[in-house]
Amino acid sequence: MFKLLILPLFFILTACNLKERNTTIDENVSLYNVIYEFKNMSIGQNYTRLKEEGIVKQVADTEVVDGCLYAETKDENVFYLVFDNKMSTASYQKSKFIGLSVDELKSKIKDLSLIKSAYDDNTYYLQYQFDSYNGVRFYISENKVVEVTYGILDKLQYQEGCA
Repeated sequence: MFKLLILPLFFILTACNLKERNTTIDENVSLYNVIYEFKNMSIGQNYTRLKEEGIVKQVADTEVVDGCLYAETKDENVFYLVFDNKMSTASYQKSKFIGLSVDELKSKIKDLSLIKSAYDDNTYYLQYQFDSYNGVRFYISENKVVEVTYGILDKLQYQEGCA
C-alpha cells in the first residue's frame, strides 16, 4: 500500500521540478537574447571610427545639435543617437522582443522598471538595467512592445531625439 502512494508522489514532484526548470530556461534564453542584442549595438564606441569603417552613417537631412546627431547602420536596422561622438543609444528595428505583449515581456524578463513618458500620460516604457551604466528600454504602445532601445542609462531618457 505504501508503495502505491510513493509512485504518484514521485511523478508529481518530478513534474513540478520540470516546470520550474523550463521557466528558468525560458527566462535565461530571453535574458540571453537581450544581452546578445545589446552586445551587437556598439554602445559606447567612437562614432567617427565606426563611420570611417563604413559600419554607420549619419542620417540624411539631419544636423549635429549640441554634440548630438542621428546615425544608422548601412542596412537601416539600427538607429542611433550619438552624443559627443559616442554611440549612446541604439533602437533595433528587428529585435526579437518587438510585438510581444507586456505580459509576455514581463514573463520573460524579470526586474523591469516602469517609466512614464514625460510627454504623454498614456505612454510608458519598461526598462531593464544591465549594470549601473547600461540598460534597455522597451517602448510600449497598445500593450505591445513597438520599439527596443539599448543604451547608456542616462541617455535612454533622450530616446525621443536630440534637443
